[in-house]
Parts: sequence; C-alpha cells; structure tokens
Amino acid sequence: MSTINGVDYSVVNPDHKWKILKTQTRFALWALWISSGVIMQGFDIVAGGQLAALPAFRQKFGILQPDGSYLIPARYLSAWNSIAPACEVVATFIFAPLLEKFGRKWGILAASLISTAGILLQQLAPDWRMHLAGRGVNGIAIGMMFTIAPLWIGETCRPELRGFFLCFFNTSIVFGQFAIVVVSRGSSDIEGKWQWWMPVVAMYIFPLILSSVWPFFPESPYWLVRQGRETEARKSLQRIYGFKELEFYDMELHRMQAEIAFTRDLQGNIDAKRDRTFLGINIDAEAECFRATNRKRTFTAIFAASAQQMIGATFVIGYATYFLELIGIKDYFSASVALYVVMLVASTAAFPLTEIYGRRFLIVIPQFILCLMLLLIGIMGCVPNKSQASWGIVAFIYAWAIIYQLSIGATGFVLASEIATMRLRGATQGLITITNACWGLIMQFTVPYMINPDAGDLGGKVGFIFLGTGIIAAVGGWYLYPETKGISFEKLDRLYAMNIPARHFKKAAMEMDMEHSIERTTQVADLDDKDGQSHHVEINPV
Repeated sequence: MSTINGVDYSVVNPDHKWKILKTQTRFALWALWISSGVIMQGFDIVAGGQLAALPAFRQKFGILQPDGSYLIPARYLSAWNSIAPACEVVATFIFAPLLEKFGRKWGILAASLISTAGILLQQLAPDWRMHLAGRGVNGIAIGMMFTIAPLWIGETCRPELRGFFLCFFNTSIVFGQFAIVVVSRGSSDIEGKWQWWMPVVAMYIFPLILSSVWPFFPESPYWLVRQGRETEARKSLQRIYGFKELEFYDMELHRMQAEIAFTRDLQGNIDAKRDRTFLGINIDAEAECFRATNRKRTFTAIFAASAQQMIGATFVIGYATYFLELIGIKDYFSASVALYVVMLVASTAAFPLTEIYGRRFLIVIPQFILCLMLLLIGIMGCVPNKSQASWGIVAFIYAWAIIYQLSIGATGFVLASEIATMRLRGATQGLITITNACWGLIMQFTVPYMINPDAGDLGGKVGFIFLGTGIIAAVGGWYLYPETKGISFEKLDRLYAMNIPARHFKKAAMEMDMEHSIERTTQVADLDDKDGQSHHVEINPV
C-alpha cells in the first residue's frame, strides 16, 4: 500500500479530508476559475433590483410620474428579471445532453461568447425591449455555466472534499451579488448614463476571465474515462493536480473506472445505447432520470434546488436594495452592501462546516428557522408604524440571510450536485438548472407585483407568502435529504438500491464501512495463512 503525503488515495476515507485539502491547491484554483462563470448569475439575480434603484436608469427606461420622478413599471421589472431564467430553461434542455456527447470544456467558451453578446445588447439598448433581449441572451450563457461548473467539480474532485469545493458554486453566486451591489453603490454618485452603464459594463470581466484561461483548462477526466479515453484522462488529471507521484493518477483512474463499472452493473450501460433526441433533447437520458431506480434521487436533487426559491431567496436576495428603498430605509444602498458582505462571509464559512457537520445537519433544521424568520418579517409588515417596523424587517432579513447562506443556500447546491448516479450527472444537473430557472422565472415575475407601489405594495407582508412555500420546503427536506458527507458515489448507489430512508443514510453508511473493514481484515488474514506466515489479526470495526 503506497501513500502520498501520508494519505492512501486508493480508498475513500473522510478522516483524511484535511490532509488531502492541503495538497489540493492546484485543483482549488481550477474549481475557483470554473466557478467564476457562475458569478454572472449572481450579477443577474440582483441586477434588476440594483438598476431599478439608480435614478439614471429609471430616467432612461422608466415612466414620468406626476411629481416629476420616474418609476419602472412592475411589468418591465417582471419581464427583465424573468427573461433570463426563461432562456436558461430553453437553453439547458438543448445544451445539457450535448455535455454527454462532446464533454464539458467546449461549453465554457460558447457561454463566454454568448454572454459578451448579451452584455453588449444591455449596454447599448435604446429602449426597455432591447435591454430585455440582452438579459435573455445573457441568460443562455448563465444556464450553461450553471450546469457545467458543479458538474465538473463534483465528478473531478476527491469524494472526501466534494462538499467543500462545491461550496465554491454558491459562494460565486453570492460574490456576484455582492460585487454588483458594490459597483452600483459606487456608480450611484455618478451623473449621466455611466451611472447605470457601470454595473452593466462590469459584467464583461467574467467572460474575459473564462475565455483567457480556457485553452489551458482540462476536460473532465471522469467523462474521458467513460468515453474509453484513459490516456487523455491521465493527462487531464496531471494538469488538474500537478502531483509528481505518478501512482496517484493510477489510483484515481482505477477509482473512476470502478465507480463507472459498478454503476453499469447495477443499472445497465446507457452509454452504449443510441440516444433518441427530440428538438435537441436527449429523451433516453432524461427518461432514465425518472426510472424507478433513479426517480427518488432525481426528485431529491431538483427539490433541493427548488427549496432555495421556495424559502424566499429571490425576495430577500434579488430585491434587497429596491425593497429596502420601498420600505423607507434612507441609506438603502449602504444597508444592502452590508447585507451582501454578511452573506459572503456566511457563505465562505459554509466551506468547512459542510465537511465538518454534513449536509443534512446544515439544511433540515435551519430551514424551519428560516420559516420562523419569514413569519417575523410578515408580522413586522403588519405594524402600523412603518418607520419603526422597517428596521425590524431589516434585522430579520439580516438574520435570514446568515442562516440561509450557512444552510440551504450553500449546502443545497452541494447536495443537489452530488446526489445523482454518476452516469446521469449531466442530465440531472441539467434538470437542476431547469428547475432552478423555472422557480426563478416564477419568482422574478411575481415578486415585483408583490412589492412595487403600482401593484401589490405588500412590504413586509411578503414574508407570509414565502412562509407558505417555505414550510413545504422544510417538511419535504426532512424526508428527502440524506447525509452524503464523505460517501463515495458507489456507496450512494448501494444505499439507494437498498431503499434505505434518506434520513438513515449516515447510520447505514457507517455499518457498511464496518462490514467492509472486517472483510478486508479477514482477507489479509487469509492471505497470511496461505503464505504460511505467523501473524496476529486484531479486528477493530470502529
């Protein structure tokens, strides 16, 4: 048994995750780079509310009011904020199946070029319709990166650190939200069109980062192994990790081959089948996700992505600045900047917590606490003295944001991205993107009508609405979400095949580890007996 830096990489051992992490600098940089594409989504989620709060933007696209001010109609806001998720849905249906045929790398360059075109349309838009078209085109690129980033990270990194590195995904979104709030705060002091151009032009940085490094980016070694291209997979692994110990790459290839072989033995080899497509949609792959053996895993993945929206993410995060302005907070830009700083810190803190405490622990109970926060926001919205109630709403929004980013905000993406069986990860990740975009479409369309003065003007009472959907998310999570910390994809396949309830996965996985440990010890003892060697075997299943 050979070890590298004191770690035996031939087995998956969560006890060694911090030792492994110390050697993952190069992989971390690649994960950070590919996650930078998701920053665009953070920008886009918050862009509508940020731009609507800028006077120059309202003057450009808004309608003159009797008092001389300009107001962005609710229908404009709904259209701007819902067009991107709508385009994400259509693009992902067509794009996700292509990931299995052509790999992950090519989509990154395509997304960069599409995003550049979308940003240019937004910047040069003469009216609200052209700005709408730009948001839609950029939404296509966002959907592509939203699918590729967690897919590449989840199937490439070591199982012991999946949760840690998949947290990059959510933190990238939060950083994008924070960045556009900071840029908007800085540009709010500028007069003229550059007041609203600045946040839009800042988006060019993301396709620039992606396209400049793209030629050097390694294709997913797991995908290459599935295609029977082991030599290329080895080169890809060498570029990803940069280890001098060549035996590491042998062990990683063996691990990936074993997981692929086990999955094919358990569920059949759809890779060898000729895929049926309709309008670009891979019917066989999508149908496979809903077979009896995969249905629960698929539903769990899309439910984890849906829960983020059901529990109020669009309301609290997407419209924070605009909402704070509407409820009477004077320095609403500074208050929103502080909010996103808090969320960024909380999201970063989730990196180690996901691997220390696990997924289920960080999601299930905190979701019920988030529902309590929404209830309190709704109650404060009913207080007659709005000037006093507004600061109470701000306090509960801050509390909600911290808990959200530590729980379903960061860990929800981790769970959703690792729950699918390996051969259907591309199709499942596409369904996650589509589901998230559909919820985003619904929320982005309806929230402006809930909070805008020319529509519902609900203020804090919006908390009651998301309380209803949030309770569904919390109760559903209790029954659906398993503990996946440190569990290999092969073991996840076994646990689901055994129909073990999700809430008992942790205990069942530990029992499987104990049985495996006993078997390995017994095998070693048998080998020693055959060799005629004297030995003493002590079996310790703990």
